[in-house]
Amino acid sequence: MDDHCVAILACRVQGSRLYGKPLQHLINGGITVIESLIEQIKVAKSVKKIALAISEEKDNWGFIELAKKHSLPYVLGDQHDVLKRIIQAAKLLNAKYILRSTSECPFILGDYIDSLFKDFILGDYDRASYEDTPEGTGFELVKTKALVKSHKEGSDKHRSEFVTSYIFENQDRFKLLNMKLPKHLRRPEVRLTVDYAEDLIFCQQVYSALNEDGKLINVEDIIKFWDANPELRKPMEIIGIDWGHGRLWE
Repeated sequence: MDDHCVAILACRVQGSRLYGKPLQHLINGGITVIESLIEQIKVAKSVKKIALAISEEKDNWGFIELAKKHSLPYVLGDQHDVLKRIIQAAKLLNAKYILRSTSECPFILGDYIDSLFKDFILGDYDRASYEDTPEGTGFELVKTKALVKSHKEGSDKHRSEFVTSYIFENQDRFKLLNMKLPKHLRRPEVRLTVDYAEDLIFCQQVYSALNEDGKLINVEDIIKFWDANPELRKPMEIIGIDWGHGRLWE
């Protein structure tokens, strides 16, 4: 039985709200959003490798440089068919199981990956995730064959950035696991994704306040920072939760 998965991050700089979100810096001249995400994923023993599924337009070549910098495998593929890019990366690495997070999320629940993966494997599920995570801190585990099925049977919409939307819309065809986090972490109103300039500013404030050399920033500590700083979080509360189901649905 396979006892590991491969994390695959779909990458592109284009965005109508904020250009180059994953490559934005959390500290001036320092770590980027996607590099922070990579460090968060690395804490999981069940993640064997991290790969980038990069959109093939010239503007995205910065991700190739990043992959080389961190010795990460990568593939180049169609800008619109994100699902195909992820499947390409899975096949490159012969990955049966995939961990997926969107690449503009600098802080995820990395400490909870291994426990979910264990239940995912033992129950032979097609997809697994935690419910009601702080916005941008969640992730999903998916069987590669479930994504292949989604690509074959789905439409262009299902092959877009809404990678698992076909599974969401056809839950009777897949075996799904939705787990609950400890109550203090079930805070979907806490917004920690980088989709707008206001998001980036807040995540930069989080990084500035909580970063310590050699220590990853814990989501629990970010929630405490959120609760203690109503003025700083106000722009995020105005934005609210605006992601559609399937981009990373819970």
